[in-house]
Amino acid sequence: MEKPSGREFRVAVDAWPAADLEIRAEPEGRTFTGYAAVFNSWSEDLGGFRERIEPGAFTRTLESNGNIRMFLNHNTDVLLATTRGQTLRLSQDDKGLRVEADLPDTTAGRDLAELLARHDVDSMSFGFNIPRSGDIWSDDLSERTLREVKLHEVSPVTGWPAYPATSAFVRHLADIAGSDPESIEAAMRALIEPGAQLTDEQRDLLVRTINSRSGVRVMSEQTATWRERVARYKV
Repeated sequence: MEKPSGREFRVAVDAWPAADLEIRAEPEGRTFTGYAAVFNSWSEDLGGFRERIEPGAFTRTLESNGNIRMFLNHNTDVLLATTRGQTLRLSQDDKGLRVEADLPDTTAGRDLAELLARHDVDSMSFGFNIPRSGDIWSDDLSERTLREVKLHEVSPVTGWPAYPATSAFVRHLADIAGSDPESIEAAMRALIEPGAQLTDEQRDLLVRTINSRSGVRVMSEQTATWRERVARYKV
Protein backbone atom coordinates (compact mmCIF):
# COMPACT_ATOMS: atom_id res chain seq x y z
CA MET A 1 0.00 0.00 0.00
CA GLU A 2 1.22 3.50 -0.85
CA LYS A 3 1.39 5.89 2.09
CA PRO A 4 -0.62 9.13 1.88
CA SER A 5 1.30 12.29 1.03
CA GLY A 6 0.44 15.97 0.63
CA ARG A 7 -2.79 17.48 1.91
CA GLU A 8 -5.34 15.15 3.44
CA PHE A 9 -8.93 15.45 4.64
CA ARG A 10 -10.71 13.57 7.41
CA VAL A 11 -14.35 13.67 8.48
CA ALA A 12 -14.96 13.40 12.22
CA VAL A 13 -18.22 11.47 12.03
CA ASP A 14 -17.29 9.19 9.12
CA ALA A 15 -13.87 8.34 10.53
CA TRP A 16 -14.38 8.74 14.25
CA PRO A 17 -17.34 8.81 16.68
CA ALA A 18 -19.86 11.66 16.69
CA ALA A 19 -18.51 15.18 16.66
CA ASP A 20 -21.13 16.66 19.02
CA LEU A 21 -21.97 19.68 16.89
CA GLU A 22 -24.01 22.40 18.56
CA ILE A 23 -25.40 25.81 17.75
CA ARG A 24 -26.40 28.36 20.37
CA ALA A 25 -27.82 31.86 20.19
CA GLU A 26 -25.69 34.69 21.57
CA PRO A 27 -26.53 38.40 21.93
CA GLU A 28 -24.29 39.17 18.94
CA GLY A 29 -25.22 36.19 16.77
CA ARG A 30 -24.94 32.41 16.71
CA THR A 31 -21.97 30.41 17.93
CA PHE A 32 -21.03 27.05 16.52
CA THR A 33 -19.18 24.41 18.58
CA GLY A 34 -18.00 20.93 17.73
CA TYR A 35 -15.05 18.59 17.37
CA ALA A 36 -13.17 18.37 14.10
CA ALA A 37 -11.04 15.46 15.36
CA VAL A 38 -11.20 12.95 18.21
CA PHE A 39 -8.10 11.63 19.97
CA ASN A 40 -7.19 7.97 20.53
CA SER A 41 -10.12 6.60 18.57
CA TRP A 42 -9.44 4.30 15.64
CA SER A 43 -10.95 5.41 12.36
CA GLU A 44 -12.84 3.20 9.98
CA ASP A 45 -10.99 1.73 6.99
CA LEU A 46 -9.43 4.60 5.06
CA GLY A 47 -8.45 2.54 2.04
CA GLY A 48 -6.26 -0.25 3.31
CA PHE A 49 -5.37 1.25 6.67
CA ARG A 50 -6.95 2.84 9.71
CA GLU A 51 -5.57 5.57 11.90
CA ARG A 52 -5.85 7.38 15.19
CA ILE A 53 -4.77 10.82 16.37
CA GLU A 54 -2.44 11.06 19.32
CA PRO A 55 -3.41 13.54 22.07
CA GLY A 56 -1.56 16.82 21.57
CA ALA A 57 -1.09 16.28 17.83
CA PHE A 58 -2.32 19.80 17.07
CA THR A 59 -0.17 21.57 19.70
CA ARG A 60 2.50 22.94 17.40
CA THR A 61 0.14 24.08 14.67
CA LEU A 62 -2.09 25.88 17.18
CA GLU A 63 0.91 27.58 18.79
CA SER A 64 2.22 28.78 15.43
CA ASN A 65 -0.54 31.44 15.27
CA GLY A 66 -1.08 30.78 11.57
CA ASN A 67 -4.39 31.85 10.08
CA ILE A 68 -6.66 28.80 10.07
CA ARG A 69 -9.98 29.15 8.30
CA MET A 70 -13.37 27.53 8.60
CA PHE A 71 -15.09 26.88 5.28
CA LEU A 72 -18.34 25.17 4.42
CA ASN A 73 -17.71 21.77 2.80
CA HIS A 74 -14.06 22.75 2.15
CA ASN A 75 -15.34 25.30 -0.37
CA THR A 76 -12.84 28.16 -0.17
CA ASP A 77 -15.46 30.50 -1.65
CA VAL A 78 -17.66 30.04 1.43
CA LEU A 79 -15.66 31.42 4.33
CA LEU A 80 -17.30 31.18 7.75
CA ALA A 81 -14.62 32.22 10.24
CA THR A 82 -10.87 32.68 10.76
CA THR A 83 -8.48 32.48 13.70
CA ARG A 84 -6.86 35.74 12.60
CA GLY A 85 -10.20 37.51 12.80
CA GLN A 86 -10.83 35.85 16.19
CA THR A 87 -14.13 34.50 14.88
CA LEU A 88 -12.69 30.97 14.95
CA ARG A 89 -11.26 29.56 18.17
CA LEU A 90 -9.47 26.22 18.23
CA SER A 91 -8.26 24.31 21.26
CA GLN A 92 -7.36 20.82 22.41
CA ASP A 93 -8.88 19.02 25.36
CA ASP A 94 -8.96 15.40 26.48
CA LYS A 95 -11.44 14.56 23.74
CA GLY A 96 -9.88 16.14 20.67
CA LEU A 97 -9.69 19.28 18.57
CA ARG A 98 -12.48 21.58 19.73
CA VAL A 99 -13.89 24.16 17.35
CA GLU A 100 -15.83 27.27 18.33
CA ALA A 101 -16.88 29.80 15.72
CA ASP A 102 -19.05 32.89 15.47
CA LEU A 103 -21.13 32.31 12.38
CA PRO A 104 -21.45 35.27 10.00
CA ASP A 105 -24.75 36.94 9.18
CA THR A 106 -24.55 35.73 5.60
CA THR A 107 -26.68 33.33 3.59
CA ALA A 108 -24.22 30.48 4.23
CA GLY A 109 -23.92 31.32 7.93
CA ARG A 110 -27.67 31.52 8.46
CA ASP A 111 -28.31 28.35 6.46
CA LEU A 112 -25.70 26.42 8.43
CA ALA A 113 -27.13 27.64 11.74
CA GLU A 114 -30.58 26.45 10.71
CA LEU A 115 -29.28 23.04 9.59
CA LEU A 116 -27.39 22.64 12.87
CA ALA A 117 -30.44 23.60 14.91
CA ARG A 118 -32.44 20.94 13.03
CA HIS A 119 -29.66 18.38 13.57
CA ASP A 120 -29.33 17.88 9.82
CA VAL A 121 -25.55 18.42 9.98
CA ASP A 122 -23.64 15.92 12.10
CA SER A 123 -20.07 15.92 10.84
CA MET A 124 -16.95 18.06 10.63
CA SER A 125 -13.87 17.68 8.52
CA PHE A 126 -10.36 19.08 8.64
CA GLY A 127 -7.67 19.60 6.02
CA PHE A 128 -4.10 18.93 7.06
CA ASN A 129 -0.55 17.89 6.21
CA ILE A 130 1.72 15.63 8.20
CA PRO A 131 5.23 17.06 8.68
CA ARG A 132 8.28 14.85 8.44
CA SER A 133 8.26 12.23 11.22
CA GLY A 134 4.77 13.39 12.18
CA ASP A 135 3.25 9.91 11.90
CA ILE A 136 4.21 6.33 12.65
CA TRP A 137 3.05 3.17 10.87
CA SER A 138 2.74 -0.43 11.90
CA ASP A 139 5.10 -2.86 10.20
CA ASP A 140 2.37 -4.11 7.86
CA LEU A 141 1.17 -0.53 7.08
CA SER A 142 -2.33 -1.35 8.31
CA GLU A 143 -2.30 1.15 11.19
CA ARG A 144 -1.16 4.75 11.35
CA THR A 145 -0.81 7.08 14.33
CA LEU A 146 -0.78 10.82 13.72
CA ARG A 147 1.62 12.39 16.21
CA GLU A 148 1.81 15.88 14.72
CA VAL A 149 -0.72 17.52 12.41
CA LYS A 150 -0.25 20.74 10.45
CA LEU A 151 -3.80 22.08 10.32
CA HIS A 152 -4.97 24.18 7.35
CA GLU A 153 -8.73 24.43 7.76
CA VAL A 154 -11.84 22.97 9.32
CA SER A 155 -15.24 22.55 7.70
CA PRO A 156 -18.74 21.57 8.73
CA VAL A 157 -19.87 18.98 6.19
CA THR A 158 -23.44 19.13 4.91
CA GLY A 159 -23.16 16.42 2.25
CA TRP A 160 -20.89 13.58 1.28
CA PRO A 161 -17.24 14.28 2.07
CA ALA A 162 -15.07 15.33 -0.84
CA TYR A 163 -12.60 12.88 -2.32
CA PRO A 164 -9.35 13.30 -0.38
CA ALA A 165 -6.61 14.70 -2.56
CA THR A 166 -4.25 12.03 -1.29
CA SER A 167 -6.42 9.00 -2.02
CA ALA A 168 -4.81 6.38 -4.24
CA PHE A 169 -7.43 7.10 -6.91
CA VAL A 170 -6.75 10.83 -7.13
CA ARG A 171 -2.98 10.32 -6.96
CA HIS A 172 -3.29 7.86 -9.84
CA LEU A 173 -5.24 10.38 -11.93
CA ALA A 174 -2.65 13.05 -11.12
CA ASP A 175 0.16 10.78 -12.32
CA ILE A 176 -1.72 10.09 -15.55
CA ALA A 177 -2.32 13.78 -16.22
CA GLY A 178 1.15 14.86 -15.16
CA SER A 179 -0.41 17.10 -12.55
CA ASP A 180 -0.60 17.30 -8.76
CA PRO A 181 -3.35 15.68 -6.63
CA GLU A 182 -4.57 19.02 -5.28
CA SER A 183 -5.31 20.32 -8.80
CA ILE A 184 -7.14 17.13 -9.73
CA GLU A 185 -9.18 17.25 -6.53
CA ALA A 186 -10.10 20.91 -7.06
CA ALA A 187 -11.23 20.18 -10.63
CA MET A 188 -13.33 17.20 -9.49
CA ARG A 189 -14.92 19.26 -6.74
CA ALA A 190 -15.77 22.06 -9.19
CA LEU A 191 -17.28 19.43 -11.48
CA ILE A 192 -19.69 18.01 -8.91
CA GLU A 193 -20.50 20.86 -6.54
CA PRO A 194 -23.74 22.77 -7.28
CA GLY A 195 -23.04 26.27 -8.56
CA ALA A 196 -19.31 25.68 -9.05
CA GLN A 197 -17.66 26.49 -12.38
CA LEU A 198 -14.64 24.83 -13.92
CA THR A 199 -11.84 27.17 -14.86
CA ASP A 200 -10.27 26.79 -18.31
CA GLU A 201 -7.24 25.18 -16.68
CA GLN A 202 -9.41 22.69 -14.75
CA ARG A 203 -11.39 21.78 -17.86
CA ASP A 204 -8.22 21.17 -19.88
CA LEU A 205 -6.80 19.10 -17.03
CA LEU A 206 -9.85 16.83 -16.94
CA VAL A 207 -9.86 16.49 -20.74
CA ARG A 208 -6.16 15.58 -20.68
CA THR A 209 -6.82 12.99 -17.98
CA ILE A 210 -9.69 11.40 -19.93
CA ASN A 211 -7.71 11.38 -23.18
CA SER A 212 -4.85 9.52 -21.53
CA ARG A 213 -7.10 6.56 -20.74
CA SER A 214 -9.65 6.64 -23.55
CA GLY A 215 -9.53 4.90 -26.91
CA VAL A 216 -11.49 7.80 -28.41
CA ARG A 217 -9.93 11.14 -27.58
CA VAL A 218 -12.12 13.87 -26.16
CA MET A 219 -11.38 17.25 -27.67
CA SER A 220 -11.28 20.45 -25.69
CA GLU A 221 -13.73 23.17 -26.70
CA GLN A 222 -10.93 25.21 -28.25
CA THR A 223 -9.74 22.27 -30.36
CA ALA A 224 -13.29 21.44 -31.48
CA THR A 225 -13.88 25.06 -32.52
CA TRP A 226 -10.57 25.18 -34.39
CA ARG A 227 -11.34 21.95 -36.29
CA GLU A 228 -14.80 23.24 -37.20
CA ARG A 229 -13.31 26.43 -38.62
CA VAL A 230 -10.73 24.48 -40.60
CA ALA A 231 -13.44 22.19 -41.98
CA ARG A 232 -15.49 25.20 -43.14
CA TYR A 233 -12.46 26.73 -44.79
CA LYS A 234 -11.73 23.55 -46.75
CA VAL A 235 -15.31 23.45 -48.01
